[in-house]
Amino acid sequence: MSTAIRLTLVGAVATALSVLPLLELTDTGAWLIQASLALALISATGHLARRLRLPVLLTVIIQLAVLTWWIGLMIAADLAWLGFLPSTEWPARFVAVFGDGAELIATTVTPIAIPNAVLVYLVGGAGLVAIVVDLTVGSLRRGVLAGLPLGSCYAVTAYVEGGGLGWWWFVLPAAAYLAVLMAENRIRVAAWGRSTSQHRHPRNPLQATDALARSGRRVGAVAIAAAVAVPATAPVLSDGFLSGHGSGGSGGDGRTIRTDNPILDLQRNLTRPDNVDVLRYEASDEAPHYIRTVTLDSFDGEVWQTSDRPVPEEQRVDEGLPEPPGMDIDDPDEIELHFEITDNYSSRWLPLVYPAQQIEIAGDWRYDVATLDVVSTDDDVLGTEYTTVSLDVPLDAEILQDAGSPDSDVEELTELPDELPESVIEHAEEVTSDAEGDFAKAVALQEWFRGSAFTYDLDTQAGTSTSAVVDFLEDRRGYCEQFAGTMAIMARYLGIPARVAVGFTPGTFEGDATWLVRAHDAHAWPELYFEGVGWVPWEPTPAARTGTAPEWTTEPREAPSTDGETPEGSDATTAPDDQETLPEEEMFGGGGSATPGETTRWPWAIVAIAGIGIVLVAVPSRLAALRRWLRWRRAGTDPVACASAAWSDLSEATRDAGFAWNTAATPRTVGRTLAASAGLTGTDRDLLDHLVGVVERARYARTHEQVTFLRGDTAVLCATLRHSAGRGRRLRAFLWPTALRDAVRAGAQRISAMLDRWESARSRRLKDAPLRR
Repeated sequence: MSTAIRLTLVGAVATALSVLPLLELTDTGAWLIQASLALALISATGHLARRLRLPVLLTVIIQLAVLTWWIGLMIAADLAWLGFLPSTEWPARFVAVFGDGAELIATTVTPIAIPNAVLVYLVGGAGLVAIVVDLTVGSLRRGVLAGLPLGSCYAVTAYVEGGGLGWWWFVLPAAAYLAVLMAENRIRVAAWGRSTSQHRHPRNPLQATDALARSGRRVGAVAIAAAVAVPATAPVLSDGFLSGHGSGGSGGDGRTIRTDNPILDLQRNLTRPDNVDVLRYEASDEAPHYIRTVTLDSFDGEVWQTSDRPVPEEQRVDEGLPEPPGMDIDDPDEIELHFEITDNYSSRWLPLVYPAQQIEIAGDWRYDVATLDVVSTDDDVLGTEYTTVSLDVPLDAEILQDAGSPDSDVEELTELPDELPESVIEHAEEVTSDAEGDFAKAVALQEWFRGSAFTYDLDTQAGTSTSAVVDFLEDRRGYCEQFAGTMAIMARYLGIPARVAVGFTPGTFEGDATWLVRAHDAHAWPELYFEGVGWVPWEPTPAARTGTAPEWTTEPREAPSTDGETPEGSDATTAPDDQETLPEEEMFGGGGSATPGETTRWPWAIVAIAGIGIVLVAVPSRLAALRRWLRWRRAGTDPVACASAAWSDLSEATRDAGFAWNTAATPRTVGRTLAASAGLTGTDRDLLDHLVGVVERARYARTHEQVTFLRGDTAVLCATLRHSAGRGRRLRAFLWPTALRDAVRAGAQRISAMLDRWESARSRRLKDAPLRR
């Protein structure tokens, strides 16, 4: 069996094994027949194209066409010409079937049935994996790159299933990947040459590698066994909010959330894959409530944090808590709440509904007078149950509008760093230019943040420093940390005392006045001070995350009829008539979580296609990085080779950034041109001049000395060039980097030269061949 056939078959079998984990998502395995035939067609097409010496890119295009044709036969054979040729009616059928499939998987959870509308996603995804594996193994002979596509189906299945998969589903793609590596390297070792032999017929070189193959199989088996067994027995580090300062808490089982200053890790908690339960609470009013954990009332220009808070022994919660600062309301209603903290949540701060007045809890817990936060220096809330009584403060827009000037006791909560960025000041003044009074200014800020100009995005860089706020105001994308922190900063600039509260949105209603709060309900919001009312929560985070804005944070409107009937079309909230009906959540705290019965899992087929697409998109940039790494590895410690590697890296980064690179110019000329084009100054200009000098000495000096830190300095300079480019140019460099373009161009030239040599040799053979009569 030839080497080409062997690698093609290994790649096909490996692909077939790698897609088997998708069986966990379906209620039947019948789709494997169509998928296997698709894999066979794609592998055969790839092998034939290589035999015909077609360019790699053309091979991939033909394979995509074959996959499309096969899917067309599955769903539109009745419309095909002669029963198998595509017709003009195929596109309409494709659109209809893919649309039906999207609708079906959007409303179905696994395991899912497999009509044609879903079959196209399964076979299409498996076919794309087969194309990438055939490309890396058969065409490029880079089996190590096949690990990404071979592992994609397992990764997608594990993500969709949430709780993990059986170990056997991991063994299949892992074994497939090791088979690819062993087959490729066995052929590579055999290519080193044949050993001398006294036999008339030398042994097949592959037979000489049998001992190595046996050793490789043993090592591979041990590696897979270790990968399965070790995670089950090794201790797991806590995956919490914060692993830094403060009291300890249990190391847990890897699911535990820890929190000392939770805003520092809000993003990690909101994006963690396991949305673990945090707490349950039962409220006497059956209404949703924001759960506040800690108040951040100090901003130093870098981060919102807690101020210094003395909590002497006389401030234990056993005797009750003081009235909330600034509130002057007679006999507000009370809400009794019972909390049950799960074993997944570790904190020295006590989750509460503000403002709490009474707390029944075991241990030494103490309150802060200014914020009514409750903290313990010895105890942990992990697995605790406690009961609290909080005030139901009657908030009303007219009351807030008529509030007096803030008391001097809270004046320090308007303090800001001396050098506040100009853009923050300009936006705050512009947004509130038509507002009169603190309430109107706060309303204007909230409406601006919740408007269409801003987008809720968890992929935003974490942080609330002044520089991060500037980036947030420029990009208009962020999550609750940026929205809350920025509104609080602007409110302080406008003279309104402000702070940031961190905790959780109300969670999911479970019935019997009970609510479940989970990790993804983590949230932050600003609190603004109004004399006579005290600290009032606001909600600048867009409705996509939080639902309707609190009614007391909107401008006063004409009161509706109060005759006891709810006007038609009103958004008024009604109490549940039975436990099957959920309390209305379109109020403060209405939007953080799905209600029971809603499908919160991503449709598995969409995730599969998206996962494969992400892998394919990431491949070019990884190949370019591998090319740079190999370049430096080959250079070793040779000064001339290192200078050449650095110059090549700079050339690629320059063209990635969109600047000209003249290969015919001297290094000094290239350096001057690049410095002027990219506007390099200071350290960056020094690094460029240093690199130019190194290259000149490597090319023209008689002796060469090893240059230290050359690779690191080059990487810094290249990163500066790439970051100086616009977004479009950076995206192009990521999807189709210069290093890969150069490699493809060089490969095409080599293939062209090889075909020319082959054609010349063939012509000579025909010319020299004797004529037959």
